[in-house]
Amino acid sequence: MDWSPTKLLYYDHMFLLQSSATLLSFFKGDDGRRALILDSTIFHPQGGGQPSDTGFIAISESDIKFIVQDVRSKDGVVFHYGFIENSNEELESKLEKGKEVSLHVDESRRKLNSRYRMASI
Repeated sequence: MDWSPTKLLYYDHMFLLQSSATLLSFFKGDDGRRALILDSTIFHPQGGGQPSDTGFIAISESDIKFIVQDVRSKDGVVFHYGFIENSNEELESKLEKGKEVSLHVDESRRKLNSRYRMASI
């Protein structure tokens, strides 16, 4: 699939823990994991030996909560891997391109990861 590069909001807003974005894609990867692709993100992907952020993504106008377990970047596109809390086919069918979502980064994990990043500089 061909996606536009993800806008990386954490470069300009390093301590931002909540933000909004637009869902571009929801799919099951080759490894069986579910993934969301958004137009922008505040989640730091794994890289340079540092772990990724974790947290959750809430889908607007629904009770859907996507638990983010891992974040990876490839060719400028950020993949948010995880699972839908209390998932079923009906919930998954509501994950459509263009839906507004709210991003919530786990603050304690972000602080811990920030220490790792600073120690490696």
